[in-house]
Amino acid sequence: MLVTDFEDYPLGQLQDLIQILPIAAVLLAPNAKILAANQHYADFFSQSVGEVLGQNLQALDLDCYHSYCNDLRILSAGQTLVPFEHQFAGREHRLSFKVYYDQAQNFQAMLVCAVDVSDLTAQQRMLAQYNRHLQQQLDLDALTGLASRHAFQQRLQQQKNVLVVALLDLDDFKMLNDTYGHMFADRILMEFGKQLAHLATQHDWPTLYRVGGEEFVMLFEQQSLSRACAIVNQVRQAVLGLNRAFALPEATISVSCGVAAVRHPFTVVQALNYADRAMYKAKAQGKNAVYYYQQQQFYPYRQDAF
Repeated sequence: MLVTDFEDYPLGQLQDLIQILPIAAVLLAPNAKILAANQHYADFFSQSVGEVLGQNLQALDLDCYHSYCNDLRILSAGQTLVPFEHQFAGREHRLSFKVYYDQAQNFQAMLVCAVDVSDLTAQQRMLAQYNRHLQQQLDLDALTGLASRHAFQQRLQQQKNVLVVALLDLDDFKMLNDTYGHMFADRILMEFGKQLAHLATQHDWPTLYRVGGEEFVMLFEQQSLSRACAIVNQVRQAVLGLNRAFALPEATISVSCGVAAVRHPFTVVQALNYADRAMYKAKAQGKNAVYYYQQQQFYPYRQDAF
């Protein structure tokens, strides 16, 4: 039976009905005196119903008393009491309220019912934890540890604060797969991801995303086009160091990069398209390079370019 089911019952009958409720219930006077209670409620304090009847809530539990006083302040301010959860005897309970007034609208009593929701709360917490774990799996690329394509797509929906976008693509990656095998190629991707993550912690760098097999995106929120190009060029130079790490001939592992600014009337998606075209321009011009889009043209990045 819900608290609202007592709407039509006078206080005299209510005291008898409380005794047969399957949940903890107590009827409190304005001065916090216990007018009626059942054994489920008395069990919170390891007492019998007879022992708690007539007692002041302050003598039983100071936290409950202070909470009740706060409830009265809320009522006196003309506000409605909202159900909330509280622990009794190591169990989580949801408290709900029914307030009684006399004909002159003077406060007479408050019925408080407590439903044990511990098992439900535990299930909700497990579900929330599972959902967080699932979201983390969706948002992180398992191989590189960088943000995933899913996270990138979610980020694109916001399209806020992004000033520059960059697209990076490892050169001749299919050849690396065919020549050295998929496991070796995966190791290259893993090391590339670690290198990007390490560089990002050393500088105020943007979020890095793996959006394809060997394709990566960087979204810049604070840097200008020139600063973004300089950062991407640092990545390009760092990638060349992987050749020494894997004992490969120079420039066997390299990256081609395209950079474009998000400027009116371009959206992030449109700027990404220009960055993609700039990246393919870099590949067409010999790879291992950074190209950027500006004023309807594509240019190779040089330190004196801006």
